[in-house]
Amino acid sequence: MSQRENDGAMMRRALELAARGAGRTSPNPMVGAVITDREGRVIGEGWHREIGGPHAEVEALNALPEGTDLSEATLYVTLEPCAHHGRTPPCADHVAASGIRRVVVAMRDPYPLVDGRGNRKLREAGVEVIVGVHEAEARRLNEAWIHFVRTGRPFVTVKVAQSLDGYIALPGGESQWITGELAREAVHRLRSRSDAVLVGMRTALQDNPSLTIRHGVEGRTPWRVVLDRRLELPGDLKLFTDEHCDRTILMIGEDFEDHPRAHALRDRGILVESLPVEGNPDNLQLERVIDRLAGRKITSVLVEGGAAVIDTMMAEKLVNKLIIFLGPKLLGHGIKSFQRIAAPRLSDAVELNIHRVEMVGEDVMVEGYLT
Repeated sequence: MSQRENDGAMMRRALELAARGAGRTSPNPMVGAVITDREGRVIGEGWHREIGGPHAEVEALNALPEGTDLSEATLYVTLEPCAHHGRTPPCADHVAASGIRRVVVAMRDPYPLVDGRGNRKLREAGVEVIVGVHEAEARRLNEAWIHFVRTGRPFVTVKVAQSLDGYIALPGGESQWITGELAREAVHRLRSRSDAVLVGMRTALQDNPSLTIRHGVEGRTPWRVVLDRRLELPGDLKLFTDEHCDRTILMIGEDFEDHPRAHALRDRGILVESLPVEGNPDNLQLERVIDRLAGRKITSVLVEGGAAVIDTMMAEKLVNKLIIFLGPKLLGHGIKSFQRIAAPRLSDAVELNIHRVEMVGEDVMVEGYLT
């Protein structure tokens, strides 16, 4: 195997390791690292396991026997080693001091306190640094974090389950289940990788969802965000009473901030956030909702419903990624998806940059980015 082929194979392994931190490292990125000897054999591996824990490079170095000679070793890391003091010391210094003389990096770190400084530190210490191996994959893995670093706002993914003829529910609201078991399992994996899951008031009232992670999927419970402009939801919903109620954020209008029910929910440990409602007395302004979540360093939001929330987010261009699960059903009538973005002309249609189409059980999953 050539050096280039080995670099590619080792970086793919580092990316696999990085993905293990999904849902656990935010608001930091997922990072994986692999160390090989002079023959290209793996001698150490690591990944960033959780916020505040050791970074991937340190994990990989700590996995080596004490006294290992690294003068002809190569470090593969999915993100440029950090060069600043945060929750941990600079990784670039640690790598330079280890004796490693070759480092292969998937992508430069866009965080302003790093942004090339880590690579420069290594080069100044006499380390050969190669950047850009499987860069596209590394960017895709950390797309939410990169978006947050660059914009200060969460990366918003909308998930829709609909019939082949475009209905998300029957006229009376029945929607369980348009898609199958494996598609629902895939949604739980999406939740496990997201900082927050968001639903509107009608979805919370009609479905009484828990928005937790189940179906055998592991991970931490995301923040569960529910929009309730006029504080109309009953207090016995799962989101307000289960063991994860301290992971619930209720967004209400500022004119209900001091309502007794708001205080009662706060007493249970629920975060009740009040938002200004000028200019939009009937509904919360979704841009303000997103900004408020950004203030809590929530880097990724999975929007699961309902139709009005999804349609408004699409119409107001607040969505970054769209994931549609198409169940093999024809309903013929019901609640249509994406009604607010009805295009007067074909040239006005919303276009997706399709990234992936695959079968999930009997359903079809389409994943794309808003252009």
